[in-house]
Amino acid sequence: MSFGLDQHWRTTMVKDCLQLRPDDRVLDLATGTADVSILVGQELRRLGASVRDAVLGVDPSNEMLRRGVAKVQQNGLEHVVRLVKGDAQDLRTVQVIDAEGTLAEKSPGAREASVDKISMSFGIRNVPDRAKALREMRRVLDPSQQSRVCILELSLPTGETFLSRLARSFITEVVPLIGWVATMGSGGEEYEYLERSILRFPKPLDFARELQAAWLPVERITSFAYGAVNLYTAAPA
Repeated sequence: MSFGLDQHWRTTMVKDCLQLRPDDRVLDLATGTADVSILVGQELRRLGASVRDAVLGVDPSNEMLRRGVAKVQQNGLEHVVRLVKGDAQDLRTVQVIDAEGTLAEKSPGAREASVDKISMSFGIRNVPDRAKALREMRRVLDPSQQSRVCILELSLPTGETFLSRLARSFITEVVPLIGWVATMGSGGEEYEYLERSILRFPKPLDFARELQAAWLPVERITSFAYGAVNLYTAAPA
């Protein structure tokens, strides 16, 4: 539905927002099928990183992780990217998933101040307790000045320009129609949920205040698609 622009947005997050260094330890939340984890792993490899399992990708979905593991292997990043099943609201325990999609026993997850960079793309909107997830990010983030939290998320455009109104109409009118057509009129619940979740998500400045309340002050908000997508860059207070 983004006409392929989502890959550009993710690449911008990795290249510009995270400000990766060779020795960084990166936590990618809501990793899904590991698109961002793979981009981070590739960038770290380009920078000459030698840290094993430098990227920890976390997601609650077994099937998404199974596909992600296959993609990590296809890109030759098995020793750089590790995918686990976990909850962004509580990262103290996780479950490792192997190449066959089998989950291991629960094991220790992210320790306090154990990661340098955190990324999350199109996931914070779906977390039941957003404040808890943001506090958990702050707990595991190293407090150094070089640490970063980069969150990419959808929101309802609020501008009154023609293109902003067009982007707003796309979310409220076209997305449900795409769902109806894609499911041949028999469902489309996922698309309806997408629209509802975007409508419920805070406006950019309101979400920035939520980050501030979690001791993650926002340094910059970068908007794409006339305000339909925003990239939040935060650092530990």
